[in-house]
Amino acid sequence: MSIKLAEPLETRRLYIRQFTQEDYEGLVSKLNDAFPEEDYPLFSYFKERDVECFLLQLREISHVIGYIFLRAFEKDKKLECYYALFSQYTGNGYAIEALKIVFEYLFKNHNIASILAYVEPGNTRGWKVAERAGMKYMGDIFHVGKNSKLMYFLINKRDYINQFQF
Repeated sequence: MSIKLAEPLETRRLYIRQFTQEDYEGLVSKLNDAFPEEDYPLFSYFKERDVECFLLQLREISHVIGYIFLRAFEKDKKLECYYALFSQYTGNGYAIEALKIVFEYLFKNHNIASILAYVEPGNTRGWKVAERAGMKYMGDIFHVGKNSKLMYFLINKRDYINQFQF
């Protein structure tokens, strides 16, 4: 399943566009600046799979403030969603705003049954964003690679329509 944006998505404050090869070096550099102690394995994880990346930009200044990664599970019509904002942009509702418009686009334009996200229990902002974007907490799962629990969030098309009436 290929998830491509025909046109960038826009909200009142954000411009959400498809990640391009030209964006790669700049985003990796920003991630290294934002998370200097980590080798940031996220890109290698997603590089090995069929993953799409959307960049979040402020409309006023066209500055990248974060991203959303989507990984498809073909047979289940599910997507895994990973989202993050650079620290100076958190707490303003940008991630919630972006996820809602991306969810709407996906449910309207693709044969997606549900979207899921895994959040580390200590990432309070991460799970609050998931809930405020309409996802439901479904319980914890055990992540073998990290030897820890992750919180499991899910939204399906029916629940999205009932909450947000697109």
